[in-house]
Amino acid sequence: MHIHASMKMADLIQSDFELLAVVQRLKIPFGFKGKSIEVVCRDQGINLDFFLNLARWFHERDFSHKEILMDHPVHWLVGYLRSTHSCYVQHQIPHIEAEIMQLEKSDHARGNNMELMLRFFREYIAEFTAHIELEEQKVFPYILQLEENLQSDEPSPEFLALSRQYSIRHFLEGHSDIEVKLSDMRNILLKYMVPPTDNCSFTNVLIEIFRLGKDLDDHTLLEDKVLIPKVLKMENLFHRRFPQR
Repeated sequence: MHIHASMKMADLIQSDFELLAVVQRLKIPFGFKGKSIEVVCRDQGINLDFFLNLARWFHERDFSHKEILMDHPVHWLVGYLRSTHSCYVQHQIPHIEAEIMQLEKSDHARGNNMELMLRFFREYIAEFTAHIELEEQKVFPYILQLEENLQSDEPSPEFLALSRQYSIRHFLEGHSDIEVKLSDMRNILLKYMVPPTDNCSFTNVLIEIFRLGKDLDDHTLLEDKVLIPKVLKMENLFHRRFPQR
């Protein structure tokens, strides 16, 4: 499928329903009617090229064109990633946890399998939440300050001092692959977990966990292949413009 500006937004979603996540995280409301992508983006104040490039990134999985996304302002990428975090924390993860808890309540006769599954998932949530908090409280604010100070004639003394001590490389070095740990949990569940009485509900939970893992894969790729390389370029430009005295 070739994604282009005159394509109807509803046709885009019909062709690849996973792009619903892109639409939702850009806060574009449904009710497209027969409007084209261009008209929907204009009505919602979304940059058309940014939407098209994000949609192509997630649909085509052609990451050789990452430079196209890197051309956009970094605060657009940060805004999208923050919206993704909100979706995880407020909706996807609580939904999966609630489904596991419901299975646990209804399946006491089969032993502690669901209790074990719930413990695995909560351990994962704790690590995942710490990862998100690091990005939200330290990494993203640093990136936005870097962008702001690059656009100024003279950087603020506070950020100048910070830039001498911190680099996005520090984040990259400790950037744990949280989706790998989710994959490990899926393998344990598939290989060793005895299904509960309600096997259909158990399967639905596994499907949701797999969907979350795929979503996290995409999220991490966007950070690793687009955001971090862009920030590294911004840091190099900043240090050339404002060399250490």
